[in-house]
Amino acid sequence: MNEGSIDQRKIKKGLKYSLLVSVIALVLLFSLTINEETFLQIKRVNSFYLLLAIVINFLMWVVGGLRIKLITNALGEEISLKFAIKNFLVGAFISNVTPFASGGGPIQVLLLHRKGISLGKSSTVIIVQFVIRLLFFSILSPLFFFLFSDLISSGVIPEEIFNLLILLSLSISAIMIYFIWKPDKIKVLTERLRNLRFLQGLMKSKKANQLIDKLYKEMEDFHESLWQLTKYKKSSLLLAVFFTIIFWVLFFIIAPVILLGLGVKPYFFRAFIIQTIFYLIIPYMPTPGASGAAEFGFATLFSSFVPSSLVGLLAIVWRFLTFYLVIIFGGVILFRMIAKSVVKKIG
Repeated sequence: MNEGSIDQRKIKKGLKYSLLVSVIALVLLFSLTINEETFLQIKRVNSFYLLLAIVINFLMWVVGGLRIKLITNALGEEISLKFAIKNFLVGAFISNVTPFASGGGPIQVLLLHRKGISLGKSSTVIIVQFVIRLLFFSILSPLFFFLFSDLISSGVIPEEIFNLLILLSLSISAIMIYFIWKPDKIKVLTERLRNLRFLQGLMKSKKANQLIDKLYKEMEDFHESLWQLTKYKKSSLLLAVFFTIIFWVLFFIIAPVILLGLGVKPYFFRAFIIQTIFYLIIPYMPTPGASGAAEFGFATLFSSFVPSSLVGLLAIVWRFLTFYLVIIFGGVILFRMIAKSVVKKIG
């Protein structure tokens, strides 16, 4: 890894902001929902289920790594499962400290490239995962929304705003899938934007043109690699889809298992449905790691079937497993990689 390509100052700044907002949100949630019942429930916590939730979380990381290894191998490259898991965790860490999770993909591409894999193939590995994730949520969310609307509650969020957020998220996902599938349309769109008078100054700038050319080239390379995968490596692609489903099933049963530990009915199916809707929207939240929106959004959606005295506690445990553990493990791995890289350079 070329430490010069990683802006440590920005990472540390994003990390501080992400943690600060998350901690404030959790403290607020806990203080708003705490009562005598909360303390009684803490004393009665079943540690077996909390341990099980931790194991499921670690298993989810392994599945995330397996998916990266599988797609990489399908492209004719070899990486170890250990490296793939590290790649997954570092990507998740950077996603949690950058707005719109925008830094996770590029750092994963960089780490794969440093293993001797071409930039085109490295980008394909990460974009294939991204597209499968987009399809997973873009297909399931509207299905759940229309078939099980009685199980979905917007909580304290006005229903109109909640529905608008779902519609906007689905629209953005559909547009991204379309441009990935038809990269030549990016050029068509660019030409049309260039003809708009109020955008002419911006679109003619050297930086904007470089960005557009790079985006188009990446999409073209990805499209070609995806075509090769669908033609010659269908089984690998189907396995990647399978691992994506397993990954999100594991992710979505963590909260119900915590509820079991707190002595509350878990509502596995309902929790799966509302988290599918939640994770369709959450990537478009602008704060690093979606901090603030993630804590309050999660608590709001679960408050429809979880006792109010336990919502804040549930959010704290859930966020610790799915966010803080990634911050700890992913951060340690990344900064150790940077330190090793610096030592090698000095040596």
